[in-house]
Amino acid sequence: MSKLSDYSKFDHLDDVSDDETDEASAVAPVTAATSSSTSTTNPPAKKGSTKKHPTEQNRYIFEFSGQKVYEWEQSLEEVTIYIDAPPNLPKNNAAHYIDVNILPNRLQVGLKGFDRYFIDEKTFDKVKVKESSWYLDDGVITIVLAKCFRGQTWEGVLCGHHDAAVQRDGKNSDQSNSGSVVNESIDPHTKQEMQRTMMLERFQEENPGFDFRDATFNGEVPDPRTFMGGVGYNH
Repeated sequence: MSKLSDYSKFDHLDDVSDDETDEASAVAPVTAATSSSTSTTNPPAKKGSTKKHPTEQNRYIFEFSGQKVYEWEQSLEEVTIYIDAPPNLPKNNAAHYIDVNILPNRLQVGLKGFDRYFIDEKTFDKVKVKESSWYLDDGVITIVLAKCFRGQTWEGVLCGHHDAAVQRDGKNSDQSNSGSVVNESIDPHTKQEMQRTMMLERFQEENPGFDFRDATFNGEVPDPRTFMGGVGYNH
């Protein structure tokens, strides 16, 4: 299982050579970079951070030690994650070398043939595995997680790097893994922005004849899942 400190394994992915003599040499440098970054003395604990994307509306960036780990966004139905793929993958059928496992409450991302993942963490909440998917396009791994609870505000993608999932409904939802939780939950303003986006999506869905793109809220944005009797399930 990965820990927050393991995200440093992304640090040197761009340093590997593009010279490829065969398929094995194409992916081996990634492992070498991983070993060198994890075998050194552990540095002082560092916190990750979530910030708004500078150009993509309603998208956020999770960084650790100043380096982007992934980008993500959410809708009423889904959470979508964007991870830059290792640059040294073979150009032909590159997706064949990527290993993505979407489980009901865990996400694993890595390369086939290696014994550890880039990411191996519990998700913020349960996902519908059969309705989730992933694909590789233009060097980016896109993972679409279907929310089990429609309209729920995910305050992060994974439980391994924030404490948002610890206090939900007055209970610790991740007691078995609480030791790996780091205090990096999103700030109240960011949560309100996320809820605003989904509330407008819900209003548009429930009132297709109106345009809510520029709508504003007076005071606190309500919970899009529970507001006015709860969000509907159309399918």
